[in-house]
Amino acid sequence: MSLSELHPTKIAEICNGYWLNGNIPQFAFHSTVIDSRQMAVNTLFIALKGTHNDGHDFLASLADHPEQGAMVKNANPEIRLPQLVVRDVEAGFQALAKFIAHNSRARKIAITGSVGKTGTKDMIADMLAVAGNVHATKGNLNNHLGVPLTLNSMPEHTDFLVAEMGMNSAGEITLLSEIVRPDLAIITRISNAHAGFFNNLSEIAEAKAEIFLGTDAFGTAILPRDDEFYGQLAGSARLSGLKNIVSFGIDEDSTIRLEGMEAHENGLEITASLPHPEQQGRRQILQFILGMRAKHYAMNALCALAAAYALKLELEPLLPAFAHMREGTGRGRLHLLNYAGREITLIDDSYNASPASMQAALDAAASYNADNLLVIASDMLELGEAAIAEHKALAAVIEKAGAKSVIAVGALMQSCYQQLPETISATHFAEAEAACASFNNDLEALIGAADLILIKGSQGSGAHKISAYLLDRLSGKHNGPSTPMRGVFHAA
Repeated sequence: MSLSELHPTKIAEICNGYWLNGNIPQFAFHSTVIDSRQMAVNTLFIALKGTHNDGHDFLASLADHPEQGAMVKNANPEIRLPQLVVRDVEAGFQALAKFIAHNSRARKIAITGSVGKTGTKDMIADMLAVAGNVHATKGNLNNHLGVPLTLNSMPEHTDFLVAEMGMNSAGEITLLSEIVRPDLAIITRISNAHAGFFNNLSEIAEAKAEIFLGTDAFGTAILPRDDEFYGQLAGSARLSGLKNIVSFGIDEDSTIRLEGMEAHENGLEITASLPHPEQQGRRQILQFILGMRAKHYAMNALCALAAAYALKLELEPLLPAFAHMREGTGRGRLHLLNYAGREITLIDDSYNASPASMQAALDAAASYNADNLLVIASDMLELGEAAIAEHKALAAVIEKAGAKSVIAVGALMQSCYQQLPETISATHFAEAEAACASFNNDLEALIGAADLILIKGSQGSGAHKISAYLLDRLSGKHNGPSTPMRGVFHAA
């Protein structure tokens, strides 16, 4: 099922609306957008009213475009654009996505978690592309608007849908899961990312477990066996009626178990095991290369294999795909640069940050055994009352990683800066723009003798701006992260 298969009259029925003045489009819609600047042929504009803008204000600019339409609450009869009038635009938009998902022939995989959602989603999508046609969340359009956007653009002949789900508060994942009705519900990990919205980690685990509430009764929960909240998550899955639970991790009881890994120049060589398909009580060994170096990506790979295992796919043909996988933009991607006649490796992990992902990024940087590691870190946001303590604690993690110098950015990161030992050369800036201005004045003084630079921080605290600046300045090419579409994703 896809949007293009639905006649405009059927769309009106699904959304409990009607086409103004009987102006029913004589063409099919292929996708929906919530930004009028992204309108194209066969596109339905969703005229949402937001905090700063009202989509209805942009209808006139679309009036003369052929084969386009709009879903509206307040119709404008003076505009020739076909207008689907509904009582609640957001509800109609979500109802349309829900109908498509519930009537789709695709196997549906939903992913949430405190960290690792987007990377795991991309890895699963790349792996499943070997087995069929995949439609996946673009970037991390993962909230009450992003998930419907993903579903409403799903092509007709889709074999696998891979949908990311994020949240800021309890109840949000329930809505998304009920829209998608996944066959596989994946939780990557529970951590204190964005703890400012919850009282404790158990509440975060409970909110993430909402993903099971919309899961198909014959579906499967895929869970991190090493996580301290595994028991709570597994219990929630069972209470939601799911009898199939597949786990991944190092723990002896993991369904998909990591047996070992070894870092190489071209990535990680991973050895994993899983229940033997023919010999009960024995385990099958899998070995493959993952084209990513940071060790935490091994768990993402095991999670992807768990998904394939739950889908009852043959695993061996999928393994070569892992060798071609690379870190996403701003998510640990390596850049080999040259400055003043010497080579510098820059790890761009600037898209987002939490205490857990900071730890993982610093562990990855330490594995390079660089002579002179420079850490550029901006504030970790949405940590609530724990923010100061978490930033102070980061100093010891930076020291353990062997950093020779640190550039701390933001009011919260000043707490980390003040805890650093005197053996680490450290500088603090109030904001990313000030750091970039200082780089512009004296790049040599701030980079020093660094041969490895790690850039990490939350999206809202500007680490990505520093990454973009340094990539421009040191390579002449801008490979930095683009700014995500506002309002269609949650980091948690």
